[in-house]
Amino acid sequence: MVKELLLARHGAATSPDISAIDADRKLTPSGIQQVERLGHMLGINGQKCQLLVHSPALRCRLTAEILGKYLKPANRLVIPSIYRAGRDELLAIINAFSKTSDHVLLVGHNPAISMIASYLTGEGHLMFSPGMMARLHFQDMGWDMLSGNTGTLEEILQ
Repeated sequence: MVKELLLARHGAATSPDISAIDADRKLTPSGIQQVERLGHMLGINGQKCQLLVHSPALRCRLTAEILGKYLKPANRLVIPSIYRAGRDELLAIINAFSKTSDHVLLVGHNPAISMIASYLTGEGHLMFSPGMMARLHFQDMGWDMLSGNTGTLEEILQ
């Protein structure tokens, strides 16, 4: 059985502002369009998604809402530790996914989203731009078994 992990960086967001709270940054109009296009393409192609997890930051929540509209996941989960997570924290989150979910989408932030994709696949050159998604496959292993170089990078979407 193949486990499929979609890793997505949130869409393009408003610029950081020293007087504003980082977690409250919204998607820009072009960021919304970007994520809508990605979601539409995934929906047309019949992409499966049983579980959608994301950071509580507004830009990730909005990205997840848009993608969820097209993917229609059975379960959605906000995981506070995705915000400001490093690679190892994201790996621990992934390792804890339910065994019953074979198709999972995780929406997060850079640099961790790029780092975990590179770590899991051994593809050292991955750097996610806003709104970018990678499809990773893991053959014959549970989520709790995933670690460095255990996955295959199947596709990059943007």
